[in-house]
Amino acid sequence: MKFATLVVVALVVFVAWAGIPVSLASDGRDLSSVNGEVTASAGETYGSLSTVNGSVHVSRGVTADRAKTVNGEIEVENNVKIGELATVNGSVDIGEDVAVERNASTVNGGIELGKRSRVGGNVTTVNGGIEINGGEVGGQIVTAKGDIELTDGARVHGGIHIKKNNGSNWGWGKDEPPKVRICSTCIVDGDLQFDRPVELRVDDGAKIGKVIGEDVTRR
Repeated sequence: MKFATLVVVALVVFVAWAGIPVSLASDGRDLSSVNGEVTASAGETYGSLSTVNGSVHVSRGVTADRAKTVNGEIEVENNVKIGELATVNGSVDIGEDVAVERNASTVNGGIELGKRSRVGGNVTTVNGGIEINGGEVGGQIVTAKGDIELTDGARVHGGIHIKKNNGSNWGWGKDEPPKVRICSTCIVDGDLQFDRPVELRVDDGAKIGKVIGEDVTRR
C-alpha cells in the first residue's frame, strides 16, 4: 500500500514538473489547469473553473461560482448559471438564457452577451468591443478603446462609461474614437459618460440617460 501511494505521488509530481496540461476535479467540484483547456460538463455543478494558459468552456446547463483564465477565451453555452467571468487576454462569449450573478470582464478581448442573458454587475473591457444582443446588464458597461453595440432590445441599468485611453498604441496606427450604437428598442437607464472622443449613434425610439462628454460626435 505504501509503495502504491509513493508511485501515485511521484506520478503527480512528474506531471506537474513536465508541464503536461491536466484538469483536476476536487471534492469541491473545482476544475483547474495551468497549460490547458478546462471544460465543464453539461448539466453539472462546480465551484471554480480556472486555468492560466488555455480557454474555459462552460457547457449547456452548468452551474458554477466562477470561470477565469489569464491567456484564453471563456465560452459560455446556453442556460448556464454562474457567479462571474474573468480573463485577461481573451474574449468572453456568453450564450442565450445565461445568468451571470456578478461581473463579466476582460482586458484584451471582446465580450458578447446573447438573448435573454443577464449580467448582474458590470461588463468591462479595456481593448475590445462589447456587444449586448438582446441581453441585460444590471451594472455599467465600461471600456477604454472598444466599440459598444446594443441590439435587439438590450437594456443597461447602470449606464455606459468610456474611460480615457492611458495606454500606448505602440505604433499600430491612429487611436480611433470608439463607436457606440444603441438600437431603436434598446434602453440605457444610467448616464452615458464619455471621458474621450466617441462617435455615438442612437436610433429613433431608443431610451437613454444623460450624455456626458465634451467631444461626442452624433451619427
